[in-house]
Amino acid sequence: MHLTQVDNVVVLQSLGVALKHATQLERLSIWADDRAELSISSLVEDWHKPAPFRLRSLDIQLGPSLLVQDLTEFWDASVEADLRPLRLRVNLGIKGIQEFISSFSGLEAFHLVPSDTLRPMEPIRVLVDALRRHHSSTLKVLGLSPFLDGSKYVLDVPDIKYLVGALPDIEELRVSQASLNQVRLCSSRCYFGLSLTRFPHQEFMQIALLLPRLRVAQIDLVHEDPATESIFLDFIVYLLRKGYARNLTYVAFDDTTVREIRRNPIRLSDGVSRVGYVGGTVLLNEEVFDWVRTSF
Repeated sequence: MHLTQVDNVVVLQSLGVALKHATQLERLSIWADDRAELSISSLVEDWHKPAPFRLRSLDIQLGPSLLVQDLTEFWDASVEADLRPLRLRVNLGIKGIQEFISSFSGLEAFHLVPSDTLRPMEPIRVLVDALRRHHSSTLKVLGLSPFLDGSKYVLDVPDIKYLVGALPDIEELRVSQASLNQVRLCSSRCYFGLSLTRFPHQEFMQIALLLPRLRVAQIDLVHEDPATESIFLDFIVYLLRKGYARNLTYVAFDDTTVREIRRNPIRLSDGVSRVGYVGGTVLLNEEVFDWVRTSF
């Protein structure tokens, strides 16, 4: 079930009532209108405990009007309803989500969607450690995107080292990194072969590409310089030619374009696709766009 541009609290209330009888429900996506003033408690206040359905996918993206109390009620209700999705994608912040993901095991995909809205956050390692303890054997997709106040979710080198060590089986990874703001931008020719301590964003990418099963890398750029994307692409190709990330197939930046990696020889494909339309992936594919043929 996919609901988009929800802008009325009555819709959420009606959906909450309907879910009491939705015994065959496997997928639930709710994308709210950014201008709507909604309370997520309207959705969960009538849920049965436990819920009569077994969700495979839960995707909730709501606007800026949410209160901390709403978030707490939603995650508490989700625990009481015994929700155990295989895929979880939200823009709700993580206040209370640690308790939710610690209430079950088997999560395959976890994605914090980017938000321009203030959301209550907790340190990145708290969340990663909960994922490690309860889902490390199944988790293949991880997206940690920035929120308006999300400096805690812009990763530095120690953070990516911790993540790679805690969750080594990740196949699709979306991250934001801060190091590029701390160094002088230049073309790839001026930093290949130099000490990584001079260019921390190199070390960041080098560590990320140590994930042996990595197929998809999506990077939220925190620097607005137009050369940033090409700098990353050049260095990623350089690392691939050194033997890193032998399974890497797609590289994407923000929510825009996707570049495909070709092998023998290693190079970037001339074809470019759009985030949301790349089949066979999770981070780069929207289920509501499944009918669209990709350019790859």
